[in-house]
Amino acid sequence: MPGTFFGFNTALRGMQAQQRGIYTTSHNIANANTEGYTRQQVVLAATPAYPVPAMNRPGGQGWQIGTGVDSQETRRLRDEFLDTQIRRETGSLGQWQQIQDVLQQVEVVFNEPSDTGLSTLMSQFWAAWQELSKNAESSPVRTTVVETANALAEAFSHSYQQLTTIQDDIDQSIALKVTEVNSIAQQIADLNGQIKNIVAAGDQPNDLIDQRDLLLDKLSKIIDFTTTKNSDGSITVTLGNGNTGKLVDGTAVQNLTATLDASNKEFLFALGGNNIDVSNGELFGLNKAYGTVSTYLDNLNTLVGNLADAINQQHKQGYDLKGNTNVPFFAYKDSSGRLVEIDKYTSGAAAIIQVNPDIIDDVSKIAAAGTWDATNPTQGDGSNALKIAQLQNTRTADLSNATFDDYYKNFTAKLGVDANEATRMTTNQGVLVDQLNNRKDSISGVSLDEEMASMLQYQRAFEASARMITTLDSMLDKIINGMGVTR
Repeated sequence: MPGTFFGFNTALRGMQAQQRGIYTTSHNIANANTEGYTRQQVVLAATPAYPVPAMNRPGGQGWQIGTGVDSQETRRLRDEFLDTQIRRETGSLGQWQQIQDVLQQVEVVFNEPSDTGLSTLMSQFWAAWQELSKNAESSPVRTTVVETANALAEAFSHSYQQLTTIQDDIDQSIALKVTEVNSIAQQIADLNGQIKNIVAAGDQPNDLIDQRDLLLDKLSKIIDFTTTKNSDGSITVTLGNGNTGKLVDGTAVQNLTATLDASNKEFLFALGGNNIDVSNGELFGLNKAYGTVSTYLDNLNTLVGNLADAINQQHKQGYDLKGNTNVPFFAYKDSSGRLVEIDKYTSGAAAIIQVNPDIIDDVSKIAAAGTWDATNPTQGDGSNALKIAQLQNTRTADLSNATFDDYYKNFTAKLGVDANEATRMTTNQGVLVDQLNNRKDSISGVSLDEEMASMLQYQRAFEASARMITTLDSMLDKIINGMGVTR
């Protein structure tokens, strides 16, 4: 049979276990609004019964009595599979948010459909040539041609500059995101070191693991990765491909770098000199958006180069009011004063297109006439201006066999479709991430109502254990001070 003092130890264990439960409940309540905090729970288990089975156990056979309770651990209530889902979908959300943001900026650049967009300016440009074909000698009409051409050229150039500014912004954003990745990696490595030491001492660093998980959650929006738990409590964070992609390995960190590959118009990401694949997150979205903007820049340059080339070739076949011919309409003067014609082979044509400065200075140099006879000047001839106006409906092989207007409308229409798709995907991913986070909160989040119920449960159990000690004390008092006493 157990000794007289046996019950004291059982009740003491009960008090200690319930006390730890109250402390944990208090910690949960205090961190109800702490970002990244995971609800904790004390795991209680019955201690081994007395006596332990053996041949010479006391008291004979046929009985065992419980010895109380013990708190085995303070457990974090976390679903690792759900964490993986949330991080993957958060990365997709970050990707589409970046793409959506960039495409919306590109839409503002082209501003279609509108009364001030390139489509309207192109229509006004062709209409000015059409009017000149009817009034070839009119100086005001010639001035209108030059002014509408200037407005169109400036709009092309301004659109080009705006697109390159968007690319520069993407470049800076990628640099900032890479810096953020490296900062988070260093923080994870530092936490790995602290967690490792605490685990080695046999303790549970729950709050430090929460901090590390929060950093992983933030990292998942920027770049995709996988994690591996190590036996010492630390983790390894791997980007892309195998051993060469270890961003964090215990307390060791490799810095992520991003380098622009101008030929392919994309950024290359590397760790320790080894290229890695980035396939999700904000960095992937920004990289993809950079390539998309490059495509629209190429489309714009192709349009402008072919437009300038076609007009120049036709303009050079005509005659101005003084009989001059072979003069390009779109051209610029280089630093030496040499006139340089703009054509479809001109690099960055949209950035530098302008009306021939000589024509700007003297509108009579517009070659509107199709013929010239020195003995009988044909100043009223607008046949070449008509041919230039008719270029509006000419299909060009370099423009996928489309007209200039249709080519422009085609790629701006695609821009609209892409932007709508990005918006739709961003909305859908946002809803999905919210749903997953709600599921996570139902498991890991702190419910004040539930914690209050737990607090009362622990409190009552503590009071009952304390009352048990009081009862046992009264029983011992009776044995020690009351037995054998006659009254």
